[in-house]
Amino acid sequence: MPGTPILVVDDAPINLKLIRLLLTHEGYEVRTAECAEDALRMLSNYRPELILADIQLPGMNGLDMTRRVKEDPRTAAIRVVALTACAMKEDRESALRAGCEDYISKPIDTSTLSSKVRDLLARPPAAHFAPVNAELNNMDALDFSGPEIEGLRRRFLNDGTERSRQLLDSLNTAFDSAGAASQLHKWTGSAALLGYHEITRLSRKGEDLLREDQVTITRLRDIFTDLFLAFAELRDSTVLPLPEFVVQAITGKRIALIEFTAERADAMCAMLERVKARPLLFGAADSPDSEAIGNCDLAVFHVRPETLKSSWLQPGAPVPAVRKLVFTGDQHDLMALASAVRSRAVDFVVDREDPEGVLMRLAFAISRSLAAVSEPHPAAAPVAAGSPAQPRTAVTRPSVVLADDDGIVLALVKSTLQNYGMSCRSVDNGRDALRLIRSEQPHVAVLDVNMPGMDGYEVLAAVRAEKLPTRLILLTSLQQEKDILRAFNLGADDYLTKPFNPFELVARLKRLVQ
Repeated sequence: MPGTPILVVDDAPINLKLIRLLLTHEGYEVRTAECAEDALRMLSNYRPELILADIQLPGMNGLDMTRRVKEDPRTAAIRVVALTACAMKEDRESALRAGCEDYISKPIDTSTLSSKVRDLLARPPAAHFAPVNAELNNMDALDFSGPEIEGLRRRFLNDGTERSRQLLDSLNTAFDSAGAASQLHKWTGSAALLGYHEITRLSRKGEDLLREDQVTITRLRDIFTDLFLAFAELRDSTVLPLPEFVVQAITGKRIALIEFTAERADAMCAMLERVKARPLLFGAADSPDSEAIGNCDLAVFHVRPETLKSSWLQPGAPVPAVRKLVFTGDQHDLMALASAVRSRAVDFVVDREDPEGVLMRLAFAISRSLAAVSEPHPAAAPVAAGSPAQPRTAVTRPSVVLADDDGIVLALVKSTLQNYGMSCRSVDNGRDALRLIRSEQPHVAVLDVNMPGMDGYEVLAAVRAEKLPTRLILLTSLQQEKDILRAFNLGADDYLTKPFNPFELVARLKRLVQ
């Protein structure tokens, strides 16, 4: 039934994202959790009709969570279906004994998932029927397309290439069998949903090998090597051509990489060398006012738990070469920076963003740096003449207008912004967005490029033509680099590519108002 609430519990973000997209497309109201503990907390004020729960979860596993659900009279009527990569009879029986109404085998058949969910919801609670299986040989690839899915695919392949290489390296040092099994389990389901059947086959083969009493390192090395090659080949075959303005902006530039781990530094250097930039490595001993760093065109500082006490991140420390600093790191670490420190950066790059997205961010950061010191440069991104020039002022409770015709995006982002102390008005079309911006003049407006009535560009152009003081962020797609250039030509203050993380949006909003 459309609107039926469903909770999906899985520790693989790719699985959560894709299952949510599939079921939301069918009209279900879907929420997600990455662990059993979070799911149980959600049930204190949320009653889904169905829970799809992975059995292998960090901390409390899916079966123990199911027992807790069924033992509580308030939640006992909720249907629970196990998601399992195990096809053994005893595993299926364990799921049913724990209270699951049924189970769905991984990899999930995306072409039939919606019909299976409808069948499960039509059954009386606690009625055990024939298992809902999805055999690998009958697997169909996810039939969704568009920038959101393509972005997920690229991130999956980039992350998988890096992590499979780490698994290979760990065989020569301290091999973590449990961690490897968990990673392989995530790949088994995620790769199948994305249509990468060879990665699913190899991951499942690795899982089976790790269950054996005597694990042969040689066999593991072969599997990890095959996985690395499969990921790398798929990744390289889907590399996007870089926009010409990105190449022009970065080619020949000196990029300071500060306090990077050796592993992350290697990845950044390879990426920058792709566009013939000149990466230079600096460590903890190099201060923010270092002349060598000051001579670079851009400084990128790696924010992580080990660097949080660095002089670069202290509010009272010397200000680094202003207008050309980028912070990169995990979203949690970036959000935890003091506002005085965060305001030093011209941009933020969240870990594991696509290489193309990172390079585009760095290109615009360099362009902003050049514009800030009034140094004309042919590679700089265009800056609209009508763009507001008033100085940024600190705001204790920023007001935001959010415009997107995707109801899921509106609900998720609005909730996140409010949790961070921002007031947020949301609309699903461009005309209402422009009306709100005119009447309320919010600190920031976040506009989706594709909206009915007036699109994001038309709203942006109207706001700049009327010289309204609102800062503007556009939501667009990396595949359409012309969209980003057009946004900046019209006077956008920033952009985010879909799919985006709401917490990254919070960081960019704070940069604009603090």
